[in-house]
Amino acid sequence: MNEHLKSMIDDNTFNEKVEEVKETHSSYIFLTKKHAYKIKKDVKYSFLDYSTLDQRKFFCKEEFRINKLLSPDVYIKVSALVREGNKLVLSDNGLPLEYTVVMKRIPERYIMRTLIEKNKISKENIEEIALKTLLFHKMSKVDSTGKYGSLANIKKNVMDNFKDLECYIGDLFSSDEFNTLIGKNLDFMVNNTALFDKRIKKGKIVQTHGDLHSGNIFVTPKDTYIFDAIEFNPGINTTDVAAEIAFLCMDLEFLGREDLSKIFSEKYILESNDKEIQKLLSFYKGYRACVRAKVYGYRISDENSARDLTKNYFYQALKYAGELK
Repeated sequence: MNEHLKSMIDDNTFNEKVEEVKETHSSYIFLTKKHAYKIKKDVKYSFLDYSTLDQRKFFCKEEFRINKLLSPDVYIKVSALVREGNKLVLSDNGLPLEYTVVMKRIPERYIMRTLIEKNKISKENIEEIALKTLLFHKMSKVDSTGKYGSLANIKKNVMDNFKDLECYIGDLFSSDEFNTLIGKNLDFMVNNTALFDKRIKKGKIVQTHGDLHSGNIFVTPKDTYIFDAIEFNPGINTTDVAAEIAFLCMDLEFLGREDLSKIFSEKYILESNDKEIQKLLSFYKGYRACVRAKVYGYRISDENSARDLTKNYFYQALKYAGELK
C-alpha cells in the first residue's frame, strides 16, 4: 500500500469506524472496535520484499496461514480491497488494489508485557503458552534439508549480529568484552558441531513464530493468544525450536522474571521430551539478546531509550556467553 491508497481508506472501507491507525516499518494497522486490519506497505528491504501487489497478496496469505495455527480465533481471513468511487472497500468482486489480513481485535491491556509489569502473569499462564508453542511446532513445516539449521548458517547469523554491534566498541562496551562474547560463542559452536547436526536429523528445525516475546502474546481471562509470527523471510523464522524457546526465556529474564522463564522452558522440555534444549538454551538466549541489541542499535538516533537498551541487551548476551560450555 502506498500513501495514495492509504488516503482512500475511511470508515466506509471496513463498514466500521476506524478508531486508530498504527504504523510499523512494513505495515499499517487500522483498528476498529472489533477488528484489526493489517495492510502491508509497498516497501522492500534486505530482509523483506513487499514491493509488488502479488508479493503482498502472497505474504498476507502466509501471515494468515502461520498465525492461524497459533491463534485460530484471532485470525479471520485475508480480504481484497477494491476501488468504489474514491474509496477502498472490502470486496470479493472487482479488481484488487490491495489485500488485508483481518483479525479480531484484542484489548491492548491484555498484552503479556503489560501484565508482567503489573505482576498479573501466573504459572498457569506460562505453562499454557508453552503448550500452545509446542502444539504449533508440531504442526509447523520441518526443514529436513539442513539449509537453515546447518552450523554454517547458524554461525553466519551469529557473526552478522556481531558485525552490526562492532561499531559500539569503546562507547557502549569494551573491546575485551566484545571479544569475549565472540570467542565464547565460537568455541561453543566448534565444541557442539555434532549436536547442531543431530538437531537437523531429529527434525528440530521448523518454521517457528520467529518473534516470540511478551509483546506478541495476549493473556485474557478466557484464553491466551500468540500473534504476529514472522512470515516474510524463512531465513528468520525457520530455526531450531530451542531458539524459539530461548527468545521468550531471554525476554522474560530481561524483564527480571527468571522465575517465569524457568517455568516456560521446563514445561516445554517436559512435554516435548526434548532435553537437548537445555544444552542450547544459553547459546540461543545470547543470540536473541544480540538480535535485540542490534535492533535497538538501529534506533539510537531516533529513540531516547534505544542507547541504554542496546547496551543492556549486549550485557545480557555477555552474561549468557559466560554460561556456555
